[in-house]
Order: sequence, then C-alpha cells, then structure tokens
Amino acid sequence: MYKKQKGMTLISWIFVLGIIAFFATVVMRLLPMYQEYYGVVQIMDGMEVEIKNNKMTKNQVLIMLYKRFDTGYIFSVKKDNIEIIRGKNNVHVSKIVIDYEVRKPFMAQIDLIGHFHTEIDVEQKK
Repeated sequence: MYKKQKGMTLISWIFVLGIIAFFATVVMRLLPMYQEYYGVVQIMDGMEVEIKNNKMTKNQVLIMLYKRFDTGYIFSVKKDNIEIIRGKNNVHVSKIVIDYEVRKPFMAQIDLIGHFHTEIDVEQKK
C-alpha cells in the first residue's frame, strides 16, 4: 500500500516565503510614511488648541509649525504644502490646510505614493 505524501514541498515553501517577503517590504516602506502623517495630525491638533486660545498671525503660525515639525521629525511637509487662511476681515489665522505627497522607492521603477491631507478650522460659526 502506498501512502499519500502530506506537507509542503521545497518549491511551495519558497513561494510562501516570497509572498511574505513581498508584503514585509511593502509594510517596511509604508509604515514610516504613516507614522509621519500621524505626527502631522498630532501637531495639527495641538495647533488647533493653540490658535483657539491665542490670536496669531500667519507668520507666527508658520514659525510655530516649523518648530513643531522640527521637534517631531517631520521632513515631508514643505512650505508649498501648507496653506494658512485668515478669517474674514481679520488678521488672525482661522484655518490651516496641509496637503502633501510622499514617494518612497519600492523596487526598480516602482514607487509607493502616499497622498495626505489634514486641516483645522477654528473660525467661530455664527
């Protein structure tokens, strides 16, 4: 009587390990991108409280954002990605919009791209 072979062959193990390596590579490239975005969201939450409690000009807000980005190791957000909006008939900032894109090389000519958008609006609604 012949017994039927059970288990995985060497080729199937190599195939499974290749799939695991592929997804591990994707995660290792994407995780820092999302950690940085989470840092941006936390900074924006802090800025919302700061702007509500203090009347700040555009320049003051920009300087404070840069200081917080430097402390939080945020390198992907550039000056062109930040939009600071003043309130109507007001010199004080009421809204900050950060819209940026991060490109990480994946393999050969393939890049992983993350597009992130966050905004805060502290203008009092009437």
